[in-house]
Amino acid sequence: MSAQRKFFKSLYFGDASAEAEAEKWPNLFLAGFLDVNDVAKGILAGDHFLLIGPKGVGKSSYAEFLHLSIKDPYRRFVNREDLGELRGALKTDLSLSESGAELNELAWSTWIWCRLFDSLMGDQSCSLQGEPETIALYGDLKKSGIATGDYRAVIQEVRKKRHKFTVPKIYEVGIESDGTHRVNIGQLRDLLANIVTSAETPNDHVLALDGLDSAEIGTPSYWKQLGALLRATTAVHRRIRSARATVRVCLLCRSDVFLKIPIPDSNKIRQSWGVDLKWEYGLETPEDSPLWDMLEKKASARGTKTADLLETYFPKYMIVGQRTAPKNIRMAKYLLDLTRSTPRDIVMLMKFIQGEIYPEQELNVERVRAGVNSYCKNYFANEIVNELVGMTDASMAERILGAMTRLPSRRFTREQFIGLFSGESSITQAIMDGTLQQLYLAGAIANFSQSGAGEEYVKFYHRRSYAELDLQGPFLLHNALTYGLNVRWSPAP
Repeated sequence: MSAQRKFFKSLYFGDASAEAEAEKWPNLFLAGFLDVNDVAKGILAGDHFLLIGPKGVGKSSYAEFLHLSIKDPYRRFVNREDLGELRGALKTDLSLSESGAELNELAWSTWIWCRLFDSLMGDQSCSLQGEPETIALYGDLKKSGIATGDYRAVIQEVRKKRHKFTVPKIYEVGIESDGTHRVNIGQLRDLLANIVTSAETPNDHVLALDGLDSAEIGTPSYWKQLGALLRATTAVHRRIRSARATVRVCLLCRSDVFLKIPIPDSNKIRQSWGVDLKWEYGLETPEDSPLWDMLEKKASARGTKTADLLETYFPKYMIVGQRTAPKNIRMAKYLLDLTRSTPRDIVMLMKFIQGEIYPEQELNVERVRAGVNSYCKNYFANEIVNELVGMTDASMAERILGAMTRLPSRRFTREQFIGLFSGESSITQAIMDGTLQQLYLAGAIANFSQSGAGEEYVKFYHRRSYAELDLQGPFLLHNALTYGLNVRWSPAP
């Protein structure tokens, strides 16, 4: 080993969570951030507001990057709202769960405009600071709990329509019989839209809406709320693109969650204003995946300059099938096939490999394999379970992976999958189909077929994002899940 090269154990690869990494090591996070398609620039330019991708693809990292990438913290205001709060709200507030689509959309719009208004009022360079009546309105909204309250507080006010707010005379509103300029919260949305879009400031304001996959997903109430949220955010985005200042809203959504949004124009919104975050290497060689560039940039953030992480630290090949028919697989392909082409998967794979070696040990086939085994059992299988929660039948989400340890091999048929639950009348055909579909969207299984030339064609969702699962099978278990569940690689003779 050269004197300049650090040992693999000491390399910096970040954290599983962008929020945690940005909080623990903000300078390293910023220096190691790789924006392959200039998504952050597109958000600020107003070209898109919807970031879509599977869990772990890096959606939340853009909110953290926008926050940290400006040297003067008073020049950019990035507020991240965790919508996971809907979990409690939908459970405890029946009227909230049963609110109509129009009411929900109005409430979401009002809540978003309130959040943007709140951000601007915290900006001492904003023109609103010179409007006493606007400042008074802001104080009234804060006192009522609307300006800084959660979504539930806003929708409750929308339903009641009792609270009225005195508004600045410079904005056109209805005049009460006593001559005062007052609006109820149902009218407040349009007033705040006027205030926000006419405000002037040299600073950027970004509202990032995150946490959709930590809410009570899967319930009818949730899908209804999410449809209203998407419509409201789209309307707000289109309005603020013509604002005098750079005011932006950004909605972060998991791919499988987005597919279930029950509005007819969701795909039009996705194509017009969305960005699908992807890291897969497609038809290029595994060595060309941008995931290696990301890892190398993260490692260099702590001063470790390496032009080729794989060549510098890893054996060229991984040896598999040693007991039967040994086979050499290029290390880049072997490692990437253990992920779902997401930054979180590859980062955690590197960290688990680091966890299996001593500080000054170099990597060899056995040490890489030890790290891989730990990653498959302690990380990958748990990630799949997390992605099933709320997206498939609750009883299946709890037991599906345990049942799949009984599969005869990683290649299995529909009949073999159904046979795992034979004799259980509560597990219906619809539940099993839904579970297979969600396993596919989570990257746990794929369809596969044999071509005429004897080659195997494999269709994973993370490599063919718009391809649908053929529920008739046959199916192929993901490499990492095969190891994690200790399923046979090939059928028993």
